[in-house]
Amino acid sequence: MKRVNTVKSHREYDAIIHHGVKLRSDHFSLYYRPSDLGYTRIGLAVGKANGGAVQRVRIKRQVRAMIAKRNDYSLSLDIIIVIRPNYNQADFHENERELDALLNQTKEAHN
Repeated sequence: MKRVNTVKSHREYDAIIHHGVKLRSDHFSLYYRPSDLGYTRIGLAVGKANGGAVQRVRIKRQVRAMIAKRNDYSLSLDIIIVIRPNYNQADFHENERELDALLNQTKEAHN
């Protein structure tokens, strides 16, 4: 993800989470809200319940790789992906399918 395609500030995270639409799956909670920017911005949140710093960074890296495969930043949305504590790092492809399903739901709801 390029820097322009990331949600950066804590204030923006809070606004998207509190005023956006929530979707849930077994390993992810996804919040999204329309924006006026003309492109998609994505933020990731991994809590301490997912493990130590090394595990959290690894999880973020995996999720960024999943998002990079999609490479669809054309929608005008702000998205926050919260990785839930029961996320299993070993099931990459299953997690990828699950995240794709959530992102497809946001795309369908936005159109």
